[in-house]
Amino acid sequence: MLGNSQVMFVDDEEGVRTSWQRFLQDRGVATTTAPDGASAIDQLSRHPVDVVVSDLRMPGKDGLELLEWLHERQPDTRFIMLTGYGDTRLEWRVRDLGAVDYLEKPVSPDVLAHAVERALDPDRVPMMIPTEVLKGRSGLQTPLPAEAAEQATVVEGVVEETTSVAEPSLVKTLGMVVAAPFLGLAFVVFLPVIGIGALGWVLAREIKSSFWGARA
Repeated sequence: MLGNSQVMFVDDEEGVRTSWQRFLQDRGVATTTAPDGASAIDQLSRHPVDVVVSDLRMPGKDGLELLEWLHERQPDTRFIMLTGYGDTRLEWRVRDLGAVDYLEKPVSPDVLAHAVERALDPDRVPMMIPTEVLKGRSGLQTPLPAEAAEQATVVEGVVEETTSVAEPSLVKTLGMVVAAPFLGLAFVVFLPVIGIGALGWVLAREIKSSFWGARA
């Protein structure tokens, strides 16, 4: 990671803060911590940092309130949101406020390290795009150049639309192929029965007419 960079990790669980602080420092990033949004704001007011990585749900001021404060007071500070409660509307709100990344827990060390590196140097490090965009799987992320993000989303939409149209047609075709022999067999078996029945009905009608005519 870039030298002389400063990161703040905000989480209400001390063990989590300590682990991530040690991990980032081992990668050459000066890292401070805060137990909640209010403490983070107090520290940032005195000592701004390059990147803030924050959990969403915390007692007191949560991660969203911290991001709103940064958006108003320190807009140049890059922000990464961590949450175990993923929500599309929340992600839109977080990104509207300027967050550079939105990661759903559990987050692997490699994924977080990549997100921090990209926040520190977005021109050098490619964007992370969820693997489900490409493979329909969740919980993983795969490096992909930032300019490919929009293309991947478009490709996903095309694949979904094509699949939704093609699947019913394929099922219908397969059903017709499977049913065709049985329909043919039924036609062969029941056609003579139907013909004999119709012939019997005609003969019965003629006999009945002849009988009543004779009596008349």
